[in-house]
Amino acid sequence: MAQFNNHITQAKHNLSFLDKTSCHAPKDFWDWKVTICFYVAVHLVNSHLAKTINAHYRSHIDVNQAINPYNELSPSKVPENIYLAYKKLQGLSRRSRYLVHDNPQNHDSREFLTYDKHYAKAVKNLDKLIQYIKVSYGISFAPCSTSCVELEKTELLHFNVH
Repeated sequence: MAQFNNHITQAKHNLSFLDKTSCHAPKDFWDWKVTICFYVAVHLVNSHLAKTINAHYRSHIDVNQAINPYNELSPSKVPENIYLAYKKLQGLSRRSRYLVHDNPQNHDSREFLTYDKHYAKAVKNLDKLIQYIKVSYGISFAPCSTSCVELEKTELLHFNVH
């Protein structure tokens, strides 16, 4: 079972990849960048689970239940804004990977593509998660550079927008 430090290392590794991807393809591959953001979040949330309850869940459903602040039985609740940020990242990644609406309740059969506005949403939500882990566990993260016109006037703590 992966431990807290393993998940933090993998999250940082994925952030480094996002940084490199953003530098070499600043105005393209929004779907892949969104997916990278989600997998950074997966490791951040799994680091939280490893630290708080020494658990590693293998399904997204189990992770969602474990961190859900609305569920009285959640063993490792996170604040509502962090939970919602994670869920939004999960939905955006689903959109990027399967070309479906990012809200799983929307069963529209049209094709849903991923654009810079979706990447901007992913970065904003990931920024919240990084800050939560940083403050909760005293972990430092190197800033990640990115380029997205949708982020140019956004204040972010862990991303440098070019």
